[in-house]
Amino acid sequence: MVLHLAGRGGVTISPELRRRIAAKMAKMERLSPKLIEARVVLATERHRHLSEVTLHAKGATLHAEGAAPDFHAAIDQALATLSAQIRRKKERVSSRKGRAVRPGPAPGAASLPEPADETPAVVVRRTNAKPMSLEEAVDQLRLQTDGLLVFRNARTGAVNVLRRRGEGTVELVEPAG
Repeated sequence: MVLHLAGRGGVTISPELRRRIAAKMAKMERLSPKLIEARVVLATERHRHLSEVTLHAKGATLHAEGAAPDFHAAIDQALATLSAQIRRKKERVSSRKGRAVRPGPAPGAASLPEPADETPAVVVRRTNAKPMSLEEAVDQLRLQTDGLLVFRNARTGAVNVLRRRGEGTVELVEPAG
């Protein structure tokens, strides 16, 4: 992230204040790793110290202002407002509804043609078996909606399947031999 500092109205920015602002911006970058640029403008107006902070991120521009008796408090006030904006933006993105589901097979799933007799249709689902421990796989299964997880056991290297059973237990299927 590129940091631009400026003083308006004869304000000079001390090296100590520059370091403090850079440290605060590093914390902001941890909140939103897609930050591209940050502009901080400091000014004085009578007995108030003003700070304007503008963050340019991938897909968004956030702006906040702070006013306090000193620059440290003014910057803290503006950054608190920005962190609240970032949290709200993350919540909006994560709570946004998914796309409408179309009837038919899922993308990437290929189904075989309907056989003439009464055997059920077979749906083929391809997945990448990521290497993980059994504990990690159980945690990932909790996030799955269909109750099925295919993974590569990091200890043995074999492909295993975890399945959530009807009574709430978890079944591990591993190859024999």
